Amino acid sequence: MTDEVLQAVDLTKRFGGVVACDRVSLSLPRGEIHGLIGPNGAGKTTLLNLLSGELSADAGSILLTGRDITRLPPHRRARLGLARSFQITSIFPSMSLLENVSLAIQAHAGSSFHFFTDAGSDPALVEPAMLLLEEMGLAERAGLPAARLAHGQKRVLELAMALAGDPELLLLDEPLAGLGPEEGRSMVELLAALRQRTTMLLVEHDMDAVFTLADRVTVLVYGRVIASGDPDVIRRDPEVRAAYLGEEGAD
Repeated sequence: MTDEVLQAVDLTKRFGGVVACDRVSLSLPRGEIHGLIGPNGAGKTTLLNLLSGELSADAGSILLTGRDITRLPPHRRARLGLARSFQITSIFPSMSLLENVSLAIQAHAGSSFHFFTDAGSDPALVEPAMLLLEEMGLAERAGLPAARLAHGQKRVLELAMALAGDPELLLLDEPLAGLGPEEGRSMVELLAALRQRTTMLLVEHDMDAVFTLADRVTVLVYGRVIASGDPDVIRRDPEVRAAYLGEEGAD
């Protein structure tokens, strides 16, 4: 098995006359947390959509653990080990946390949603679901309806659901969005603890969180990679600093 979980080469996407991604290349070795940053309109969300299959690339290639997934639809990519937190997952408010995660495990296993009512009682689903909830710090709330969770806890539940299929690569699309300071610190600690479980590509507007978590950082500006490397080097790069003058928002 290749040590490179993700290899994206010269990914290009145009919307009319606008080049949203301009020959973007990324390489993520196994176990890495890779930060993706850039000012508004940089192309970060477009790149995630290309990687997850929500958009088709006009040019370039995407390899997941050495397999070409460039033309595969999102569900095929998910079956091969790609998950996108907070985008491809959603909670069922009236169902318990345990049922939500059990259902996610059932879906990743390829079972039909027609039998979703059994998800919360099947030991083959419940046992791994409880282990995930324990790992996420939600085990004590396993029987509660998801609607009763605070916003930060819902984010953690969605993360548990994204991890239900044991993904090789997890695309994290602003996991700290809408979280208060304490919830944000808890999420950073949780993501750091998950480093041994999966490789992560992190898009986040909170620069402190990015530079705390990331092993490497790539900077997009107007759809192009202007810098990529060690966080300390990126932080001192004059071109990166210029790109962020007065603007550190996300797409």
